[in-house]
Amino acid sequence: MRGAGRTADTPLRSRRGLRAVAFLVAFAALAGGAYLAGGFVRFARDVALLSTPPVAGQADGIVVLTGGEQRLAQGLRLLREGHGRRLLVSGVNRDTSAAALARTTGEDRRLFDCCVDLDYKALNTIGNAEMTARWAHEHGFTRLFLVTSDYHVPRSLLELADVEDAPEVVPYPVSPDKLWRSDGWPSRLGLRLLATEYAKVLAVRLRQSFGLDLTRAQFHRVAKLG
Repeated sequence: MRGAGRTADTPLRSRRGLRAVAFLVAFAALAGGAYLAGGFVRFARDVALLSTPPVAGQADGIVVLTGGEQRLAQGLRLLREGHGRRLLVSGVNRDTSAAALARTTGEDRRLFDCCVDLDYKALNTIGNAEMTARWAHEHGFTRLFLVTSDYHVPRSLLELADVEDAPEVVPYPVSPDKLWRSDGWPSRLGLRLLATEYAKVLAVRLRQSFGLDLTRAQFHRVAKLG
């Protein structure tokens, strides 16, 4: 009889154990979801609070990360007004020439011939960071204005901070027209962009935390081949 009692108790203990495990899994999922949701809210708030800095200060150079005409237009304006000695456009399509960019922006071709460098090797933000640091080192620049979309600023700064001997960078955010509504809240498209960018920022932080530099090593191989 005693053996039968112990046998009857075993399924009960198993069910209790399974319920405890299920509870812990559900709690962990809820806690993780709340953490991610809170992080996204903070990320969106920080992006919304980014503002274009006054350009009374001077930089050695200006870097524009490709991805929109507004970025290039702002970078060219800074160059034209004398806020940097040279401008790097990083991540340019290999089929795009300086002449084509001059026509697209309506800028004087002589400004491109004089003071604009085009980087065709960078394929992503990691490449942008590497080529920015390399360009700054080649020209002896220690302070740069970094022109990119506001939602892209946090990831760009993370990648640049991960590059050895990176120059001082002053972000110069550009707000895409369709990202924010007139009341200051993100549009539907803006929410999608912010959510996607937040996921990429988390991936960068995880990669840097665990020292997973495979993607960066891949960039170096591509750069050497180019």
